[in-house]
Amino acid sequence: AMAADGGTTRQAPMVCPGHNRGIVELQYSAVNEDGVFMVSACLDGKPMLRDGASGDWVGTFEGHKGAVWSACINRDATLVATGAAEFSARLWDAVTGDCRHVFSMKHICKSVALANDSQRLLAGGNMPSLSLFDLNAPEATPALFPYSSRHATKIAQFIDGSSDLFMSAGSSEMLHLWDARLAPEKAEVRTLRLSGTVKSGEMSRDGRFLTLVTSNEELECWDMVALEKIRSFALPAATESASVHRECGRWVCGGQDLTVRVFDYASGQMLESHRGHHGPVWVLRFAPDGRTFSSGSDDGTIRIWQTSPTPNTVIESAIVFE
Repeated sequence: AMAADGGTTRQAPMVCPGHNRGIVELQYSAVNEDGVFMVSACLDGKPMLRDGASGDWVGTFEGHKGAVWSACINRDATLVATGAAEFSARLWDAVTGDCRHVFSMKHICKSVALANDSQRLLAGGNMPSLSLFDLNAPEATPALFPYSSRHATKIAQFIDGSSDLFMSAGSSEMLHLWDARLAPEKAEVRTLRLSGTVKSGEMSRDGRFLTLVTSNEELECWDMVALEKIRSFALPAATESASVHRECGRWVCGGQDLTVRVFDYASGQMLESHRGHHGPVWVLRFAPDGRTFSSGSDDGTIRIWQTSPTPNTVIESAIVFE
């Protein structure tokens, strides 16, 4: 492990087996009385719930016929939603593992999000509109919000704790902002320019901080209250995913070169570089406390890494950079 490679690379992460295809999405719950939980979406069609601290398997949500592209878990880890290749989204009871409802869609579902109050489900994907489902009336036809031009959605998320305001991004070089209180054809209230099309993204649990990985190899950080881009970082080539933990002052990224990298949020300097996955890294997410982060790979494993494995690591690598 060369220090010039950005600090230590000797960390042995916790490896979480169980999936047998690529893992494409991870999300942590908030910290609850029972701890913190993590849901994984996998192309094997078997989303899983794990203990977010230990990585231990809790259960598998059985029922999808094909690839699962998206998964989310609500704040208190009672509900999970998944989005799948079989033109559907599903709502699950995260305590029993039972499927509560199957929501049919017009095309592959690539993004699912639960509102803060768990009353609504927002879904999007390879169809030119977003679907908003009322979870109190799951049989009802969803509200459909059409894009003004052809568009595939990679990420759609509620903004700032609202269940009416949401954003989406994907195949256009735009951040689309929506207000569900308006008529569907008028609901797209604003677009903001991005550096490229969007590969992946993450919204903070409070809906106030958005990060996007663009085709221009840029990590864009947005304040979703002010609706302003507040930071932008150049990414290594072929990055697929990134996660930012502002309180810990760190961001992480990974992609096609199998390497997981840790950066300083203030300076943008690389602090650590880790190998371990045997396939492209499709997703990285920080745990709520920022002490660990998880990576999901095409190799079918989730790896849980310590953000700062030893007190000296970051200091040593910082000295090397000077």
